[in-house]
Amino acid sequence: MATALNARSLDDLEETLREYEVTVRSYVDEHPLTAVAAAFAAGYVLGGGLTPRLSWIALNAVGRMALVNLLRDMALGRPAISGASRARASSANDG
Repeated sequence: MATALNARSLDDLEETLREYEVTVRSYVDEHPLTAVAAAFAAGYVLGGGLTPRLSWIALNAVGRMALVNLLRDMALGRPAISGASRARASSANDG
C-alpha cells in the first residue's frame, strides 16, 4: 500500500516537473531577454548582493508594474491568465 502510494506520488511529481519544464521553456522561447534578466537577478540575489532596502525597492517596483499591467488588461478586456495557464486549462477541460 505505502509503496503504491509512493509510486503514485513520484509519478505526480514527475508530471508536475514536466509541466514546469514546458512552461519555463516556452517562456524562455517567447521572452529570451526577460529570461536572461531573471537569471541574472537570481544569481545576484543568491550571491548576496541584495540588501533589505534594495529588496523593498525592487518588490515595490515589481508590484506596481504588476498592478499597472493588471489594471490595463482589465480596462482593455484582456483575459487575466497567461497563455501557458490558458493551455493547461483547455487541456484539463478536454481530458
